[in-house]
Amino acid sequence: MNIETKTVLGDTAEYEKFGWEHTEDARVGNGRSHHTEHILARDKDMPNYRLIAALDTKYFSLKSQKKTYEPMDPFWGFVTFLLFVIPFVIYAAVKSSQKRSIEEHNANIQRQMDDILKEVAPLL
Repeated sequence: MNIETKTVLGDTAEYEKFGWEHTEDARVGNGRSHHTEHILARDKDMPNYRLIAALDTKYFSLKSQKKTYEPMDPFWGFVTFLLFVIPFVIYAAVKSSQKRSIEEHNANIQRQMDDILKEVAPLL
């Protein structure tokens, strides 16, 4: 058997969809700061390994491209409203457009990630 391993933080459910199996947990840290790392393993000799590994890479690459929306800062919104109504309206419109754009981008990325999961499921 030709085994590869990976260490991850957090939930392992997404990784298990690509043939990874949870093997053990490792508590890491020094002093006051500790966290648990999950050690996963996968057999490189399993059927369709290359295709599964390629889809794994593509999926997590897409996941890393997701963006985070930062809502309007209430303080700056209030200041701009007090000083100039027009800049407030412009600021609110830009933030609204930015939020819509990020939501569309993330929805597109999520659709691609879901397509990959559908493609990899029959291969396992």
